[in-house]
Amino acid sequence: MHPDLILDPQLKYWVLIPISVVMAAVGLLRGHVTYLISPTPKQQDSKEVRQGQFLKRAQAFRMNNSVLSRSEFSTRQQYYADKLTSPEYLAKVSGVDDDPMSQLTDPANNEAITNMLKGNLMNYIPQTLIMAWVNFFFAGFVVMKLPFPLTEGFKGMLQQGINTPNLDVRYVSAISWYFVNLFGLRPIYALLTGDSTQASQLVGQMTQQTPMPNLGGPGSNVQRVFNGEAESIQILSHKFVLDDVVERLVDELADRSNL
Repeated sequence: MHPDLILDPQLKYWVLIPISVVMAAVGLLRGHVTYLISPTPKQQDSKEVRQGQFLKRAQAFRMNNSVLSRSEFSTRQQYYADKLTSPEYLAKVSGVDDDPMSQLTDPANNEAITNMLKGNLMNYIPQTLIMAWVNFFFAGFVVMKLPFPLTEGFKGMLQQGINTPNLDVRYVSAISWYFVNLFGLRPIYALLTGDSTQASQLVGQMTQQTPMPNLGGPGSNVQRVFNGEAESIQILSHKFVLDDVVERLVDELADRSNL
């Protein structure tokens, strides 16, 4: 058994609270700066909206066709199979052999890459500075004792900067409090901003990188997606939800009466 340490109550005023306040302030500031440097969302083309909505309709039919009667199913199956294989609902008719490298010269993709780099810089630079600040000013501080047991495998992570090999693993350093705040500031942001959705976005900015934009490739051709959905609809096996409903109800009542 390792002896218990007596921690100075002033640690919460000189270590815990300053780290939490700085991280919360930097998170709010980063959120506002990200909003200011973000480009104004462009209005989506009506043809692209129509294309996406039609694909969703076809997928909804494929997954929920059991509520339709046999005649209704046959009519809709033929309709979607014909429309998905025709260019009527395509926003842009493109060939199957389009050059994927042409996507790299598309101005829209270049703008998406630039926005991704800006977002990554806004995530990386503040977190690097805060971690360096915590390591410089609070290195070697034992700030708290966790109320639950941990294995020795957590010792290197939770006691970074503490050169006491025999110290109980439940005693953690200041850098551990940094990681606790990194993943646990959502309630604070929700309280400060009054919006839980915005709070989730701020935490997401702190804990993950900006997603890579879609630059094309085999899965980017909409015509392929439409053709694949048409093939899935053509091979559907339909069963009406009300088929044999009387027999099934009678069997269920009989089973319950035998219990």
